[in-house]
Amino acid sequence: MNILNFPIEVYGKLERYNDTISKGRCRIFYKYGNQNGAYITDKFADELLKSLPYAPIKGIFDNEAEDFTDHGAARTEGRVYGVVPSELNFAWEDHQDDDGITRKYACADVLLFTGLYSEASLIPGKSLSMELYRPSIKG
Repeated sequence: MNILNFPIEVYGKLERYNDTISKGRCRIFYKYGNQNGAYITDKFADELLKSLPYAPIKGIFDNEAEDFTDHGAARTEGRVYGVVPSELNFAWEDHQDDDGITRKYACADVLLFTGLYSEASLIPGKSLSMELYRPSIKG
């Protein structure tokens, strides 16, 4: 697994926000040792949290597989299916992972463009990732 990609999960039932947008909840990351070999310090976690407002939810949807594939090699491919709002409704939330360990995740609301793209309503429960911007990484 690439240490610049972190698994994330939009979970729970989407709530209709308006005709175009649905609101969901997203588990984004947890601090310290991660399953992909990365280590998120308190300081780096704070920097990640500062970058969340207006972060796009982007991907490439494969119609045949009815699933999302990746972010695209050049990061210029794909479609923006939603955004993290400026008012994050942020909280550290406990979640028991598949390995049986309970971790405290950084969680925020997300807005998905379900009225524009029907596939956006498929995002909850899918295997997704957060891709860190390589030039912003030090150490």
